[in-house]
Amino acid sequence: MSDSKPISQDTHRDTLLEEAVQVLNRYTHFSSTHRVTFARAGDRLTAHLERADGTPIPQSDAPLDRKLAHLKDQTVVIRPFFLPMANSPWEEEAANAVPALDFDYAAVLGYGLDGEGKAFLKAVYFLPTDALIEGQAPGEDGLWHFPLATYYVHHLSLDPRKNFARFLYLAERMTEALEYQYDKMGYFYSNP
Repeated sequence: MSDSKPISQDTHRDTLLEEAVQVLNRYTHFSSTHRVTFARAGDRLTAHLERADGTPIPQSDAPLDRKLAHLKDQTVVIRPFFLPMANSPWEEEAANAVPALDFDYAAVLGYGLDGEGKAFLKAVYFLPTDALIEGQAPGEDGLWHFPLATYYVHHLSLDPRKNFARFLYLAERMTEALEYQYDKMGYFYSNP
């Protein structure tokens, strides 16, 4: 019998989610056509998209916006995954097992432990669901199990002075990935 608790009861995961929101929001100040704002919604993260000119996305005639209008409330659902990057007293396997692909992005939250044994964010890997599942399939148990330590290419710097240039326009990157997802499948993972 496992001693692991549901995600909503694990304070270390709550702490990591709050830190992740702060990190992701560091990359939102470089707006172009769209802006994005990150928040927490229970055991998930969300990213709300809007046009920088104030036009509601459903009322825009831009080809990209006509696709984004199908995204429920123009809000991207982000599934957190927890990656211990040091010896951890917490079991993350159950928290990281995914029964359904009902999220548009993944946030892999790499964490360490401080001198008092409290979790702190060491790395954030932020990537669209398409990139996460590429070459993967559900296991025999019907759950998705991802090799979380392999996604370094999508690493976000935790140091605000070292924001990687490719992520300065995070809203553009996200909308391009969402457009690709919509073109490929005709819907979004969060609302098929």
